[in-house]
This record gives sequence, C-alpha cells and structure tokens, in this order.
Amino acid sequence: MNKKKIVFGLLFIFVPLFIYIFLIEHEDKVALTPDMISKVQYLETDSVAEGMITDGGKDARDVFQKLTSSKKVVTQKEFFKKRFFEQSSHRKIDFVLDDGKRITFNVVLFSVEPYYAEAYVQCVGNKTIYHLNKEDATDIGMQFVNR
Repeated sequence: MNKKKIVFGLLFIFVPLFIYIFLIEHEDKVALTPDMISKVQYLETDSVAEGMITDGGKDARDVFQKLTSSKKVVTQKEFFKKRFFEQSSHRKIDFVLDDGKRITFNVVLFSVEPYYAEAYVQCVGNKTIYHLNKEDATDIGMQFVNR
C-alpha cells in the first residue's frame, strides 16, 4: 500500500511538470525581424554590484544587432555539454522597444579569461540557441564587464 502511495505521489508531482515543460509554449513568443533594431530604445541587465545597468541609443541597438545577427544554430545537447565542461558566464539582457514591449535574451559566454572565445544566445520564448562568433562575444562581454 505504501508503494502505491509513493508512486501516485511521484506521478502527481512529475506529470504536471513534464506537461508544462514539453507541451506548454511560452506566451511571450517573439518573432525577431530586422526592423526591430530601429525600435530598440534601451537595454537593461543586472549589474555586478546588485543594481541595474541601462544602456540606451546606439549602444543598445549595436548589442541587439549582434545578438540577432547570428544564424548558426546549436543543438541543446552541444550547448549543455559545453556549459557543463567549460567555464562560462551568464547574462540576461532585456531590450525595451519604443512600444513598451520587452525582448529578453539569455547569453552564455565561454572562456572568460582574458577574452570571450564564443557565446551562445537564446531569445526567451524561442527554443533555438544560436552561436556568436569571437568578435561579437568579446564586444558584448567587455561592454558589461565589471559594471
């Protein structure tokens, strides 16, 4: 009888969790278009000193362009393997458009010292992970280092 209770308890916990993870899509699914670069007003990200960093204008548009310019798709297996075995730094960057809409990117930078060798980028609401080249990864990483 106790085994049945344990099994039903585990099913009660894990079945809704799996349904949410695999079947329910994020409501904020965003279709990135080339004209969005001109709509970016500013970006926000967490600071090392427990505050918020806000960059506006050209700086924000440059970062947005670098994050959306990559077309090389990375598999989740490759991403998790690299994230598990290599030193990485994670940053969440929110972009605010002129209509008030927010677009969030998760950026994982690898080989942190002295320069970033590469980065993986994922827009929240989209399951696709993109690879950033060394130059763009270093530019983005150095823009937010020690801030």
